[in-house]
Amino acid sequence: MSVTQLCYRSRIHWPALRHNLDEEVERSLSRIRRINSMAGVTGALILTDNHVFQLLEGPWPSVKRTFECVLEDRRHSDLTVLSNEEQDFRLFHNCWMHFCDLREEADSHYPKFLGNLLACPERTCNEEVMELLLLLSMNTSESQLTSRLALM
Repeated sequence: MSVTQLCYRSRIHWPALRHNLDEEVERSLSRIRRINSMAGVTGALILTDNHVFQLLEGPWPSVKRTFECVLEDRRHSDLTVLSNEEQDFRLFHNCWMHFCDLREEADSHYPKFLGNLLACPERTCNEEVMELLLLLSMNTSESQLTSRLALM
């Protein structure tokens, strides 16, 4: 069964935030995860200093409705769709919305292109973002497997 994977980048529109960024993200993730669990949408949200990258994956009607909500959200500006494709599998099949804060987590275990993503997010290409998402997906799967093995 194929799923739609839609990936976009947007600049944070600071005047539209009602709280500090950390609180805004926490509240948004809580709401996003609740809605996504009902809609069957999984994915990941990557935060840099001034930009957000997000992958939405699931059935096209659900991904489309979710993305339409993003388009109406005033906290986003300069939104650019990086890819919108059908895939045979989900990268984040067990995660209603994985979160990666690159403001804090950008260290040596990520590839060198991450420096480009942080320094110049508006120039980051789809391939670089998808490579990071694949790495995040593998790390998430690895940690879930480790947790399961520890329980045995």
